[in-house]
Parts: sequence; structure tokens; C-alpha cells
Amino acid sequence: MMTNSSSNIPYDLSSHVLGKYFRETGKRQGWYNGEHVNIALAVSGGGDSSALMWLFSKFYEGSLTAVHVNHGIRGSEADDDEKFTAKFAESLGVNFRSVKIDVPSLRMKGESLETSARRLRLKALIDTADELGITSVMLGHNRDDLAETVLFNILRGTGIRGSVGMTEKTVNNGVTFYRPLLGLRREFLRDILRVRGLTWREDSTNNDDSYTRNFIRLKLLPLIECGVNASAVEHLAQFGEDMREVRNIEDEKSLMLFTECSENESTFNRKILRSFSIDDIMLVMRLAGRNLGLRTLSRHRCIELAGLIRKGENFIFEWCGNVKVSGRNGKIFFEGVFVEQR
Repeated sequence: MMTNSSSNIPYDLSSHVLGKYFRETGKRQGWYNGEHVNIALAVSGGGDSSALMWLFSKFYEGSLTAVHVNHGIRGSEADDDEKFTAKFAESLGVNFRSVKIDVPSLRMKGESLETSARRLRLKALIDTADELGITSVMLGHNRDDLAETVLFNILRGTGIRGSVGMTEKTVNNGVTFYRPLLGLRREFLRDILRVRGLTWREDSTNNDDSYTRNFIRLKLLPLIECGVNASAVEHLAQFGEDMREVRNIEDEKSLMLFTECSENESTFNRKILRSFSIDDIMLVMRLAGRNLGLRTLSRHRCIELAGLIRKGENFIFEWCGNVKVSGRNGKIFFEGVFVEQR
């Protein structure tokens, strides 16, 4: 692939500036510490993940494997994305691994195609990392993604946890997922590629505003930037970052309460749980849901569940799909198939 002369590259897109950002971000997040462990990069072929792969190929000295997940949704277009990504990885000297899944056939009852794709992609990344003996996976989420997620969570009814949007790193089944691009805007990442004559693939479904997140990105946020505040994306992203410390405090409290009332991963002593405030019951139930790999309840539905728990009467509450929370015989417990949720 063609690369522009360094003399034509603006200073803020230069290797000097990008290398400094890369190292500082890596040291803060904990993956750039001189050990050069093997790392997996989640790559789709889009602008964000292509920039991610270029940055790591340029500035990281350890072994890299690009992992591409073909969701089985877009037919030949998705196959072309896979071929493009494989070729791009080869041009950068990055190992490549492709995983194919059939999202439509594996979608759970009541689960949107978007949610199903995210869940199954995460599982595919975890399984592939385990297979390769890798414990660190890099994701291509950027600053615009952070702002959009914060706004989406606020609009659908979230607590402190959702207000963070997404964190710089999360741990799932022994694999640490990092988001090294959260400080960079979407167009900036594409500019990194443009000035070097590098291309990327555009997912046609990204222009379908019938998907909620696409609607927020394509219609709602531009309207807010035009009519309310031109810096709305940055303000939303900053708000999410400000909420991180609050979330850390909440997480510590959640674990303490969970330990106090839980009998196992999915069963709780109702007498102890009923002694908690509504807010504290919500903390326990949300942590239980996360531990079981379930999708997060909205604040409204979580309040409803906490109210049922405190009443003391028998109840069955539908969490999602086949998963239910039941209250009887002095216990609160989850019922359903959990393995497929993870």
C-alpha cells in the first residue's frame, strides 16, 4: 500500500506525535511496560481498527495478531472485508486470524441483531485469545464512540455505571480488553491513514439509521452539535471520564454488598437483601447480572426488580430472553441458561 512522504504529513499526524501518544497511553493503561507481551488486535477493516493496527505495527515491538470476526450478516461484503483486512495485516507484518460466526442463527429470543453481534463477537475474541495464549486484546473504540455510548446510556435510563460509557480497560474471563484510542476522534484516526495513502473498508450497515447507535451517530449528535453545542461530543466524553472514579467507588461497594448477601453466583439470601436500600439492592442485582454475562437492565426495570425483592412476596421477573429472577422460600435466584450468555 502506498505511503506518503513524511514531509507531506502534518505535525499532529506525524510519527513523533503519534508515537508519544501511543507510549503514554500504553503506560497509563498498563500494556506498554517493556515486557512486549503478545497482543491481539480486534480488527474489522474499518477506519478505526485499521488505524489501530497501523499504530501497533509501527510502535509496538511485541508479537501482534489481528483477529477479524465475520458475523455472517452481510454476505459477500463481509467476505470482502475479511480479505481486505487479511491483506492489510500482511502488508504491516501482522499475524492474521479470522473467525466466522452466524449471528442471525445464534441470536437469543428478544435480543436485537446489534446486541447479539456484540455478545457473540466478544465471545469469539475471548475464545481466540485463549486459543492463542493471549491475555491482552486491543479494541478500536474512539472518542466519538465514547460520547455516543454515554448519550445512548443516559437516554435509555442508566445509573453511574452506564454514565461512564466505556472504560479504558475491562477484564472478561481472564482476558483484558484495552481501548487505546479513546483519546482520539474518529476523523483523526482516518486522517492518520489518509495522509499515508492507506485505505479502509466502510461497513454499509453503519449508514442504516434504523439501528439505534447509528441513529445517534448520524442524526442525533449532529443535530445537538448544530443546535445546542458544537463541542457536544467532547463534553459527553469528558463527562464519561469524570464518572470513572465514581464508578470505581460504586464497584467496591457493590462487591462488598454482594459478598454479604450471596450464597453463590446466582442465589441470594432474601432477608439480608431486603435489609438493603433500593439503591443497594440495585447494585447487587446489576453485579449479579454482569457476573452471569447478562445484558444490563435499565434503571427503571432495575428499580422495579428491587421493589419486588423488598415486598417479600413470591415473584418471577423476566430479565431477558429465558432468564428470570425469582423470589420464593427466602431466596432470590436467577433461572435460565447462563452458559450461552457468557
